Amino acid sequence: MDTKPFWSLIIAFTVFFFANGQNSVHAQDFIYIMPSKEIAETGEDFFFKAYQMDKQTFALSDLSRTLYLQVRTASDSVVWSEKYPLVSGRGNGHIYIGADWPQGEYFIEGYTKSSFTSDSTQSIHPRRIRVVDRVTQMDSISNQAIKKDSDQKINSKHRFDLFPEGGHLIYGINSVVAFKATYGNGMPEEVAGKVLEDGKKIATIKTLHDGMGWFSITPKSGKEYKVVLDDGRNISFPNIESKGLSLRVSKNNAKGLFLVISSSDNAPQTFSISAKQNGIECSTAKGTVNGQQIVKLPAEYFTLQGIVEITLYDVNERPVAERLVFVNPDKRLNISAVTDKLQYYRRDTGKVSLKVTDTIGNPTKAELAVTIFDKAYLYQPGHENILSHCFLSEQIRGNIFNPTYYFDTQNADRIQALDLLMMTQGWRNYVWDKEPNPSQTLLKDGISGKDLDNRMQIIKALCPQGDTCHILSNHDGIFEIDPSIMEKMRGNIYLQPILKKPRPKIALDNPFDTVNIYQRGRNRYYVEDYILPPAKDNVAIKSDEGTIALDEVVISAKRRVFARDKVTGFLDSLAILSSGEWVCDCKAFGTNGYLNDYKGYSHHPEGIDFSKNAYIGAGRKVLLPKRGEIYHVIKYIPINEDGRWIVDMTDPPHDEIYYGPQYTEKELLQMYGFWKAQGYYPKREFYQPDEFDLQSSLADPRNLLQWQPEVITDENGLAEIPFAASDVNTEFIGIVEAIDGNGLMGYQIFSFRVMKE
Repeated sequence: MDTKPFWSLIIAFTVFFFANGQNSVHAQDFIYIMPSKEIAETGEDFFFKAYQMDKQTFALSDLSRTLYLQVRTASDSVVWSEKYPLVSGRGNGHIYIGADWPQGEYFIEGYTKSSFTSDSTQSIHPRRIRVVDRVTQMDSISNQAIKKDSDQKINSKHRFDLFPEGGHLIYGINSVVAFKATYGNGMPEEVAGKVLEDGKKIATIKTLHDGMGWFSITPKSGKEYKVVLDDGRNISFPNIESKGLSLRVSKNNAKGLFLVISSSDNAPQTFSISAKQNGIECSTAKGTVNGQQIVKLPAEYFTLQGIVEITLYDVNERPVAERLVFVNPDKRLNISAVTDKLQYYRRDTGKVSLKVTDTIGNPTKAELAVTIFDKAYLYQPGHENILSHCFLSEQIRGNIFNPTYYFDTQNADRIQALDLLMMTQGWRNYVWDKEPNPSQTLLKDGISGKDLDNRMQIIKALCPQGDTCHILSNHDGIFEIDPSIMEKMRGNIYLQPILKKPRPKIALDNPFDTVNIYQRGRNRYYVEDYILPPAKDNVAIKSDEGTIALDEVVISAKRRVFARDKVTGFLDSLAILSSGEWVCDCKAFGTNGYLNDYKGYSHHPEGIDFSKNAYIGAGRKVLLPKRGEIYHVIKYIPINEDGRWIVDMTDPPHDEIYYGPQYTEKELLQMYGFWKAQGYYPKREFYQPDEFDLQSSLADPRNLLQWQPEVITDENGLAEIPFAASDVNTEFIGIVEAIDGNGLMGYQIFSFRVMKE
């Protein structure tokens, strides 16, 4: 073969179109969740913000109005399933971390009707957090993790994989080969070694970032190639093709992408190239190669930050090579965050001044989410930001190690490291894709149900806050409660069919059942990172009088009293009323009164006519007993037929806790013809102390100083966030994430210290 390259330049032309038709059946959106902090303690509220973004443009999407949020344990048990409203692609709320949640890792997952379909190839990208009883327990957890990591380095399987650029090696064509060294469950390993050709060293290799590196080689026919690492391992090369076309990226800069197409044949070969970003074909090129051919894909064709998928086709339009490239790594919102002091004393008030500019430095209006918390609550193994999630986690298969590294402008080698990630974890040896199976939308935005008698039905909907409305079904009995009604009636919504004959039977759809069925077997990818050694500078809180912290408090009771909201509480009162048990307000030795018609006890054994305004004698009222309250009980026996009674001293008068008829919520609803539907989880306002609170002598243990999920900058890109320090004297960090709603995003972190006076 004539190895002298034939150099020429092909300029690609652009083709812009948005996916439609067949692509419309696939999930069009994805969910990103920003937590208020990354380590949560049992028994506390955990705040979050959710973004719903278009998969192709990263713009905020309004295709869905309801977020279905689940929290799962590491063993895939669901501990939280709630709904939250989405407005124009964003929503926020809180999760109550149960006091009985076991300590460990948890995964927050969000679904919507436009992001979760029946397509089983969809992967899930949860937010990874840690739950502990107390954050001080992270010290022992960190030590255990570090020890486990050390043991894995010694005892677990070590891997070394080679990734030829474009997918394969071809004899006689110079190619770049990336490599990746890992151990355990994919933790990166630093290695060094050499490349041998028939036993002779032709190249030295060494990892450059997180176990990844590269070398170039021109394989020759009839030669044997392998990598020998310094630890003695021998790794054979992947199969080398005798002929074909290869694809190499020679430059990726502000002017565009420069590709080198090489052919092993002497005769000219026709080829074509397609470049897609987020599934949209944005640039194509065609040409002929005889030796080597340079193709330029101009930068103006790639308008967004992110991964470009470049595919090389032969003369028969068969894909023969593919390469992922990350473009526009600096196309983002830039955020400046400056506190008014470098350090604060306990209970000081402060503020952080924020400024947002676009890629070229012009002030821009943006929406921000801001959190300020004790640095001890940053969980490094699960740490991620809006840039790393949108541009890496949602795009690349597998667990990504320390993805935020590639978006930190302080890392001088981040661009090179990002390209290594594209060549290793984004590597593909092209295989013909099968035609995707048609997928279906699985979720709805509202609450849906059906009258099982297949008749038109009128449904009265009410909530514990007292709001009511009426819903009309269609002729088949199918009805849906709109999200706008769910927003007004936060919490559980109770449904009561108006048409009573025949006795109505209502079936309600449970979207979480659907989620739990269809998420089984899907790949879950999450970020990875090392756990850091325990911090030494955190100081425990102690008030002036001294504080004793109890590890555990156990409260016992003789019998369970069901918790009721206002609606079920009303039904429970009806159940008590129907039992005939009642209380008179006669003086009863300091208790809440006498129980009547209760298990043979009655202070008025002669009975009472409830139809006569429910009064006894001289203005005595009839009251309903309350569960859990103490009442006096007394039993009388008649002594003759003239209406006189005496106390039965075989069962002397005594006090009793009233539990009443024990009905579960389900039983109560069935008794009175109600159904309960799960609405939007109630709002919880984030607590911020006022001036009076800051003067209190009580200890202030807040580790989350500020949480503002909806901050809008002014026309100059400016905003100010106030905060008040607590009694926790340590280092606090602030995280700011920004969107402009049209695909640009930004991230910034700042820190300050809180000191003792």
